[in-house]
Amino acid sequence: MSETIDFTGATIDDFAKPGAVAATVDPTPAATTPADPAPPVTPSPEPTPEPAKPEPTEYKWKDDFIKGVVEFYEKTGDITPYLQAKTVDFAKMSDEDILRRSLREQYSELSDKAFDKLYRMQVTDKFKLDEEEFSEDEVQLGRELLKIEANKARQSYAEWQKNFSAPSPVADIAVDQEAERMMQQFVDSVKANQTTQRILADKKISIKTSDGEFNFELQAPESIVDMTLDNDKFFAQFVAPEGQVDYDRWYKAAAYSQNPELFEKALINYGRTLGRLEVTKDIKNPSDPGSGGVPSETSGDFASGLLQAFATRGVKK
Repeated sequence: MSETIDFTGATIDDFAKPGAVAATVDPTPAATTPADPAPPVTPSPEPTPEPAKPEPTEYKWKDDFIKGVVEFYEKTGDITPYLQAKTVDFAKMSDEDILRRSLREQYSELSDKAFDKLYRMQVTDKFKLDEEEFSEDEVQLGRELLKIEANKARQSYAEWQKNFSAPSPVADIAVDQEAERMMQQFVDSVKANQTTQRILADKKISIKTSDGEFNFELQAPESIVDMTLDNDKFFAQFVAPEGQVDYDRWYKAAAYSQNPELFEKALINYGRTLGRLEVTKDIKNPSDPGSGGVPSETSGDFASGLLQAFATRGVKK
């Protein structure tokens, strides 16, 4: 019968070899030391684009004179010569004045008193201008010599002024040709217009009304066409002999142009009123030799008769 071995209560030391040191087992698991976290990566900032530099714009000067003043001042720090070159008319300066100016520029450091003595010696005495001191022939010869010297100074100043002159504008041939072409196109269109041709041929303007048609005779139809092509000729009609605007005539033309039909209708209605008055006058005074000839409004030729009444009797206010 086999023997049963009971290992209940046995320890690991019971199974150790003689002389061996028993291993000690720490029931607590060794703590794991966490690794140092990786340093956070900071994203490098994107480069900020530099703002675009605005392109330099050329300053628009009011005129070449102002531009020249500024440029001359920037170069020299003094605008006096520029203003003198632009404003002084040496052609109108007298012979003595121009030589005085030239001499003064040569001796600008002299006092006024010293310069007066110099001027007398270099100009008055040299050219014998004093009529009390020199004879008439000497004075006359001196003035001729003075003019020669003065003209030399004028020429010198004229050359000096050219340095301050703005360059002459270059004509834009293309622009001029286009303007000329457009003007010619306008002239051709006016002359080819049927109304223009009819007015030139018939020498009249027709005004249609409900009662018929009235023809206004034109003495010079060509002048109306000319005024169409040249507006200055049209506006010249409204200038009085003394040079003032004839506003009475102008406003009548302006009122008609705003609404020709309404203007004509008002005149016709006024004419009809005059016609009725004439008819009434004929009835009351049948023997009046100055009346008659004005048809009634109901007659078929009232409009033409009314216009004839205007022509023969005029319009009374």
